[in-house]
Amino acid sequence: MWLVVAVGAVAPAALFAEVVPGVAGHKPAGVAAFNLEQDRLPMASLDGEWRFHPGDDPQWAGADFDDSSWPLLKSDRPWSEQGYARMGGYAWYRFRLLLPDSDKAYSIGLGYILTGYQVYEDGVLVGSSGSTDLNSMPSANFNYSSYPVIAGRSAGPRTVVVAIRVYHSPIWASYEGGGPQLGGNLVGLASLVGTEAQHRVWRRKLIFVDLYAYSIAATMIGMTIFGLFLFRPKEREYLWFSVVLISQAVDAALNIVHQLYAFPVIPIFDLLDGTCIAVAQVALMLFLTRVMQLERNWIWKTIVGMAALSPLFVPLYWPGWISVPVSALISVVFVLPSSLWMLGVLIRGTWRRELTARLLLIPVLAVQGLYVADNVVVALYQFGVNINPQFFEIPFLTIPYSVHESVLANLVFLLAMLGFLIRRFTIGRQREERLEGSLEAARQVQSLLVPEVIPQIPGFWLDCVYRPAESVGGDFFQILPIADGGLLVVVGDVAGKGLPAAMMVSMVVGALRAEVTHTTDPARLLSALNERMVGRSMSSLTTCLCAVISREGLLQISTAGHLPPYRNGEEVPLPGALPLGMLPGATYETVRYHLACGDRLVFLSDGVVEARSQTGALLGFESSRALTNLPAAEIADAAVRFGQEDDITVVTVAFCPVMAPAETA
Repeated sequence: MWLVVAVGAVAPAALFAEVVPGVAGHKPAGVAAFNLEQDRLPMASLDGEWRFHPGDDPQWAGADFDDSSWPLLKSDRPWSEQGYARMGGYAWYRFRLLLPDSDKAYSIGLGYILTGYQVYEDGVLVGSSGSTDLNSMPSANFNYSSYPVIAGRSAGPRTVVVAIRVYHSPIWASYEGGGPQLGGNLVGLASLVGTEAQHRVWRRKLIFVDLYAYSIAATMIGMTIFGLFLFRPKEREYLWFSVVLISQAVDAALNIVHQLYAFPVIPIFDLLDGTCIAVAQVALMLFLTRVMQLERNWIWKTIVGMAALSPLFVPLYWPGWISVPVSALISVVFVLPSSLWMLGVLIRGTWRRELTARLLLIPVLAVQGLYVADNVVVALYQFGVNINPQFFEIPFLTIPYSVHESVLANLVFLLAMLGFLIRRFTIGRQREERLEGSLEAARQVQSLLVPEVIPQIPGFWLDCVYRPAESVGGDFFQILPIADGGLLVVVGDVAGKGLPAAMMVSMVVGALRAEVTHTTDPARLLSALNERMVGRSMSSLTTCLCAVISREGLLQISTAGHLPPYRNGEEVPLPGALPLGMLPGATYETVRYHLACGDRLVFLSDGVVEARSQTGALLGFESSRALTNLPAAEIADAAVRFGQEDDITVVTVAFCPVMAPAETA
């Protein structure tokens, strides 16, 4: 029982006479034959010489077509290496199978062929791979495929003519050869060829195990780092590093799907791949700019803009406006400055003995250096330089799986960056703990400055609420009894929040308590505080209001830029004045009013008026005025519910004069 593969239109008897067992052979006329049944082998190689002809004619699929004048090309090398360089479009291959007298089913297995192809047997279409449509976008199926031999169950020996119609997209004909690429073509029992096809598919999948594993790891770590950013939104380096990892993971997944399933088509893949690379480059530049505290000057902005625009040049080769090599070269040229900038700033920082630069130089050099070298090699190859375009993509042979250089570089990068971020997080946490200690100390100091217990002064009913926006705040108030039985109310606000404002408050309150021993006149108090604040305000504004209320109800009030109080729901008119510390020698005016029994004064800080809702609307003066008939706690609660953005202070004073003994007799 014999099965023979022959090339050319030759009589079957001659083919049987010239078979070379197990390997390709040919007669002086150039006819090659392949023996399947020698030594009872169930499969034979189809790698050898096939008839070839450029062009396209449906008649070339027929069994009776005479192809003896067609040249012979090796089936394990593209036609561009065999005299048809830079040729795109259609071409045909033909060879013959001599089937034995058997009822067994046979198949042929073919390696990947760019761009697409159709398989005919005796003029009948039996299968295809990829697209052979001129108007379709090119795709690349890198998998091994099998096709049934339709005469495999016929009675008696029979010759089957196999014709393969190949379409090679002109888009990449200038740098990528058409037709069979690597060989590995087989013919044999259908079950074995099908099993071999599945084995080769699995083997190809194993090639990308490292990339698959990295995509999963990068996604998980990237999402974790993004979670850190959500907890610490001010530290944007976590955001940019998570974007780097997630874009790398998406690009890795995109490459795996493209290599294994020929999806998406080549132009769309190039655009998505270029976009992922651009996003990763820009995010990495933003990361380095943040952690190294670099200036975003016009050079930096130009480089970032070039990297962001690099994917836009990919679609230009679709309509043929530019060639694929030119498109790839332009994209590389637009991305290359970002790689050089990153390496430049890290090398400069290392030279200056900056610890951050020293920690990041090697991992960034591994990733960016490999990227630049790989793209330069590919660009040179596309322009015709005799160089292996996959030089930097050949995986290392490790046990049990291979590892690509790019994946190894990214793993080194990932490990080093994680170490760097963990170190940075630890340092940041230590700094926060020290700051929390300082805030606690400031909180304790401020608790001494803001009265916890309101003094009980006959003739007055007092109610006070203080709600800082942070742990410590910049509002302050003091309620002090004076010698004639009246009281002094001081309300103020230091611009800002947090520890700096709290420290300024401590200075103001300390100065106030010192000056009260000399005078309780509101205008003199403000003038004295102003002189002490000149040159010490640390560029922050400090407003203050002093009010003295006698036991008879005489209200003397003076303001240094603070909000006027409300009397029975109406604003008390006060003249304008500069905040404290802005101008030496500033004077302040005292305004006098008489309070009637039952009058109620409400002093507010601007944290009430400037409360802001989620839509951006301010609470405002009118709404604040409407709240002044409520208790102090309810006024503060209303402002907090509306949207607190600043410290809130509310002090209410109700005048209830005490009757003298002579008056009660």
